[in-house]
Amino acid sequence: MTADIITLSRILFSVLLFVPKPFSIFFTVLYFLCGVTDVLDGFIARKMHTESKHGAILDSAADLVFAFVYAVRILPLLSVPVWIWIWTAIVAIIKIAGIIFASIKSHGLSIEHSIGNKLTGVLLFLLPLSAYAAYVKYGATVVCIAATVTVIGEFINYYREFIKVR
Repeated sequence: MTADIITLSRILFSVLLFVPKPFSIFFTVLYFLCGVTDVLDGFIARKMHTESKHGAILDSAADLVFAFVYAVRILPLLSVPVWIWIWTAIVAIIKIAGIIFASIKSHGLSIEHSIGNKLTGVLLFLLPLSAYAAYVKYGATVVCIAATVTVIGEFINYYREFIKVR
C-alpha cells in the first residue's frame, strides 16, 4: 500500500510539472521528486514484500503519465536535430508494437521493466541536464542508442511470446 501511495504521488508530481516555468526551482524539485518516487516505489514494494500485479500496472501508468508530460513539457525545449526526432519516433513505434504483442498475450496492459528499460529511463531522465552543458545532441544520441537496443530486444521477446500463444 505504501508503494502505491508513492506511485500515485509520482502521477501527481508529473501533472504538477505543467504548473511552474520549465527549469525553474519549483519545476526542478518536482522533476526530481518524480525520479525519486519512481525509484522508491519499487524498492519499498520489494523490501516490504508487497509487490503486486496492481502495483506493476499502477507503476506503468505513472511511467506513461510522466512520459507524456516529459514529451509535452520538456522535449520541445531541448534543441535536438531532426534526425533524433525521427529516430525517437521509430523507437516509439517499435515499443508500442511490442506493448501490443505483450498485451495481447497477457490479456491486459503489459510493459516490461527490464534492466535496459530502466537504464534508458535513467538516461532519458538525466537528458535535460545535458542541456545545461550544451551537449543535449550527444546525450540524446546515447539515450536513442540505449532505447533502440532495449526496444529491439523487448520486441523480439514479445514477438516470440506472441507466436507461442498463436
